[in-house]
Amino acid sequence: MGRTAPPYRLLVEKELDRLGRFSARLRDPEDRRALERAIKEVYRVLDAYRFVPLEDPLEPLIVAALLLAGKLLENTPQQEC
Repeated sequence: MGRTAPPYRLLVEKELDRLGRFSARLRDPEDRRALERAIKEVYRVLDAYRFVPLEDPLEPLIVAALLLAGKLLENTPQQEC
């Protein structure tokens, strides 16, 4: 009998649960809100991983954080040099 790998979504949700517990222990409320927002963004990109192989359960969090940072940069007024 062969072993079956757990579904990627379970692996990702396990990591998100772990990070949620970590977030609750951050002292700075701003840091806590930022991490919680990044965790919520993961669910927005998670569906795309149905079509792309998942290499690391943290990858969706990294992608979500990059997308969130890009959106924030786009909405930040540019200063002339």
